[in-house]
Amino acid sequence: MKQKLLFAAATAALMAAPSLASAQESGWYLRGNAGYGTHTDGSFSEGMVGDVESEGDFAYSLGLGYQFPSGWRLELDGTDLKTDLGSISSLPNSDAQLRTRNLMLNAIYDFNDFGDWTPYVGAGLGISHGRMLATAGDYVDSTNTFQQSSACPGATNGTIPSYCDAIDSDTNFGWQVLAGLGYAISDNLTWDTQYKYADAGEVRLDGRRVGAVPASNFTTVYEDAASHTLLTGFRYRFGAPAPVPAPLPVANVECWDGSMVFNTNQCPAEPQPTVRCWDGSMVFDSGECPVQPQTYTCWDGSLVYDLATCPVETRSRETIASLCGEQYRQEIIYYEFDKGQSAETRNTINRILDIGQYCNVDNIRVVGHTDSSGSAAYNLALSKRRAKDARDELVRQGVRDEIITSEGKGETELFVQTGDGVKEDLNRRTEVLISLSETGGIIN
Repeated sequence: MKQKLLFAAATAALMAAPSLASAQESGWYLRGNAGYGTHTDGSFSEGMVGDVESEGDFAYSLGLGYQFPSGWRLELDGTDLKTDLGSISSLPNSDAQLRTRNLMLNAIYDFNDFGDWTPYVGAGLGISHGRMLATAGDYVDSTNTFQQSSACPGATNGTIPSYCDAIDSDTNFGWQVLAGLGYAISDNLTWDTQYKYADAGEVRLDGRRVGAVPASNFTTVYEDAASHTLLTGFRYRFGAPAPVPAPLPVANVECWDGSMVFNTNQCPAEPQPTVRCWDGSMVFDSGECPVQPQTYTCWDGSLVYDLATCPVETRSRETIASLCGEQYRQEIIYYEFDKGQSAETRNTINRILDIGQYCNVDNIRVVGHTDSSGSAAYNLALSKRRAKDARDELVRQGVRDEIITSEGKGETELFVQTGDGVKEDLNRRTEVLISLSETGGIIN
């Protein structure tokens, strides 16, 4: 009995936990259910003794409750069940019947996350009224022998049978737990199916033993007057259905950053590039600029990305006389780091040959240089390769070999003075020094 009370208290505490369910409609409702029920097997003690086994029978339940928006319901529930308990301890000349009427206040929680189907659980406390009929008497067995009934202990005179008769009712504290499933037929009407376990405690009966010597009154106790019921029916909620909320607007405009808004005015301001690149394009960061191609200087001082796009050189007689009147003219070829050949070599030699079309070139001196990165011995050899690169191109294009001298200076004559081990573009060069005189030619 104590274990059952603890179970009931724990269930009621569970039902009182905070709800996280979505809101639903609220209002008063009526419920009616009918179905099948049975009492649990029980036993008599004290004035009458013995065990009984209940048979199933019709049961019904009525409820009045209030449905809260939070998913909870509070319900006054009345249930009626009458069953035949059969003979007491299977003894002849004995019989028992029990009717329980329970009035409970239920706390019920609906799980509203399954569409039209709504499972629920609950627990209730209240009163239980039990009415019982129990009789047991002495009997004659199959051998025609008179037997005293063990269900009705008492004195007998050996010839007159005695019997116990108890018809009485008792009211006690009761509790129940329940679980069910509802289906929404409409906004107000729900098909409701539920299972309940109810415990009415003990039923204490007053009875009388007759036929005994002497006759006497007695009190007997029927223990564990509990029941199981499975019921189905309908639940009707009063009041108009709640209005269907208008659908929420959907953001369907995509902004430049991928965010969705209702109209373009809600888009965040798009940032603008602030860095101008060499080609005039605007970017957010200088690292996003395209790679700038190498530039070349034309004869007239203009810069181009391709020497083939230089303007055609035209010289007047006065210009030619002035040009050939110069004692020396110098051209410089620049090199990438640790390279002995340059993409500028051919174009630079072309400019030298252009001068040779108008002036007499006495000699050409080619000197290779490096920056200070690397050892002195390595840089000396590299500078000689650079000088040879220019000399070979001169010879390839028809310049007489005997007027050309070449040498390498390594890192000894830096154009830009730096410390040791410094990479410097202007120091990686080959100087081509041309000695000019009167008008003439240099090509064989």
